[in-house]
Amino acid sequence: MKLHKVEQKSPEWFALKKKYPLSASKAQAIATAGAGMETVVLEAITEKYSSADPERYTNEDMERGNELEADARAIYELENGVTVVEVGFITNEKISDLAGVSPDGLVEEDGLVEIKCLMDKLFTAKLEEVGISGTFKVDSAHDWQMQMQLLFTGRKWVDYVIYNPNFPVAILKMRVVADPEKQQKILTGLKLAENNYKRREGLVRKALNLK
Repeated sequence: MKLHKVEQKSPEWFALKKKYPLSASKAQAIATAGAGMETVVLEAITEKYSSADPERYTNEDMERGNELEADARAIYELENGVTVVEVGFITNEKISDLAGVSPDGLVEEDGLVEIKCLMDKLFTAKLEEVGISGTFKVDSAHDWQMQMQLLFTGRKWVDYVIYNPNFPVAILKMRVVADPEKQQKILTGLKLAENNYKRREGLVRKALNLK
């Protein structure tokens, strides 16, 4: 594991994302190794060879997360008596030379934290789940993302934290542990994605007359 000391969302971070385009946010598409993986590869090659500014996908939920994540992290630290070590970008070339992860923080010796700051209606839906069963479901894409983070860091668990300061209970937390079966699917998918990337990049370079 290699820890790159950059600030998330900085130009240096985006440069690493470009060098290691198979990121944990795309883990579900990679693991299922279907049309979604093909799209991930196409987007990565396009960004590498196009001179246009990359299209940074964002939505209201993501913008909210950028604004509130620091508050959520501080409350999580206080409520759990831990210190979160923020990280920029992590690679593990024993696993892949085209992939990397950006967890929201390292916790103690064995843990990570992943923070999602939800809009009111989405947070309300999670509260309803807690009201029914005493717990809430981890969104599938986030689950795959965290499994890839655990795989690359070698850590044992992630605290999945959802946050919205507009409610009397602002934080809900669930601990997600490493799932060897899912991690094997990620490893298999990464190998397929790497081979797909290298093959298709070769075709693009040939068309562009690049050695």
